[in-house]
Amino acid sequence: MVHARPELFAAPNHGFAWIRMIGALLVIYGHSSPLVGSGELFPPEWPVQPDEGVLMGFFALSGFQITESWLRDPHALRFAAKRVLRLWPPMLTVSVGMALVVGPMITTLPLGEYFRARETWGYIVHNAGLLTLRHDLPGVFESNPWPGAVNGSLWTLPMELLAYAGLFVLLLLGTARKNLRWLSLLALVGLIAWDRHLEQTPGAESAGSLLSVPVESLVAFLVAFALGVLLNLYRVPLSPLAAGVGLVVLVVMGNNTTASAWMAFAVSYAVVVAGHFWPARLDVPGVWVNGSYGVYVWGFPVQQLLALAGIRGQWLMLLCAAPIAYVLGTLSWKYVEDPTMRLRHLLTPRAERDPGGAGPPAGDDPPTDVFARTAGDGDEREVPAASGARPSGAGVPERQVPARPPGNGVRRRPVSPPPERNLSRRPAPRPLPSEDPPLARRWVEEVEPPGGTHARGPEPGRHATSERPDRR
Repeated sequence: MVHARPELFAAPNHGFAWIRMIGALLVIYGHSSPLVGSGELFPPEWPVQPDEGVLMGFFALSGFQITESWLRDPHALRFAAKRVLRLWPPMLTVSVGMALVVGPMITTLPLGEYFRARETWGYIVHNAGLLTLRHDLPGVFESNPWPGAVNGSLWTLPMELLAYAGLFVLLLLGTARKNLRWLSLLALVGLIAWDRHLEQTPGAESAGSLLSVPVESLVAFLVAFALGVLLNLYRVPLSPLAAGVGLVVLVVMGNNTTASAWMAFAVSYAVVVAGHFWPARLDVPGVWVNGSYGVYVWGFPVQQLLALAGIRGQWLMLLCAAPIAYVLGTLSWKYVEDPTMRLRHLLTPRAERDPGGAGPPAGDDPPTDVFARTAGDGDEREVPAASGARPSGAGVPERQVPARPPGNGVRRRPVSPPPERNLSRRPAPRPLPSEDPPLARRWVEEVEPPGGTHARGPEPGRHATSERPDRR
């Protein structure tokens, strides 16, 4: 994204981090009412169900950013390792913490019986696998208004992993290449057709389940994920006005199947646009907004513990749970997610990771700058417009990202000769070669001047109908 006035906007990865953090807190808001036993927080007749729209936004951002990860480093093993390092450690941490620390403290069973129960260890094993989830621990939360569920937020993670796997297969088939992008478009059309068929099928979750997740919800969120992929591959122009109009149209459409289909398009486009147009004045240190994944996976257990303590008001639940989950999410980012994500650079050959000691490889951000994602994520950050924007100038090869200057980003200047030496008869010192690759210099020369039109770098909820219950 090349802005006419780039100083007004934050880097896209920072905007996405803000959106994910806000979305994770909205999920806690959406869970507050059911977990205190007062029913649905959002009226079922609302044409837009905010909690489902938030989850669709998560999947769209994930598709957009994970596609960017592949385009910047199209290596199958490293791509798969990055996905595992992003999803698995926080999931394992919260599962082990609840089973072996919190569970023994609050279970109604004797400790010996609790630790001998197969369900205790099965909870860790199944959740660590990410695909066959378990949601209950023996004797834990059995008397809560929402009994038995230890962590209901985890249900989207198998869908996220399946989305990764589907995209991985498409990318191995060459979908990222210009002449084969139609494969991703074909996949989207197929998902939309399947989703519309399931929408017309009477009965909630009539399609059954796959790997512990409802097929109907899986397909719906895969549509949003695929839209995020296509927004990146096809460099779809990003317009805040168009995004706003799409959301207004969604709100006024009413509660019908057409609005249900439009939700995925409107929300997916809106969250990607919002990330690229996030105000620069809202820049904060990354640690304060990067913990959205931790907020998401810890929010539900925190709310169940508060319900166990006797909190029954939905607003009191939100006021108590949100700051606690935020602190746990920030700690998860600082001590679990960021350290484990640094390990992915060990998979990069040393020649590529540190060519001549010049710093991180081209197209790969330093680990401390990596953007945190929640259930769905997208852990890769886009190149900020100021340092690696992809303008639409003629003749610029697609999808190549110039290397960043080493160190703190300041270019080294040629060293001048000592003043006391008379070198007038000697040729002028030969300047060091520019550290910006030729491609970067070409891009600088071809970028439109300020005030020109925006050039897009990467080409580019579902709610209950009156005929059937909400898919959630």
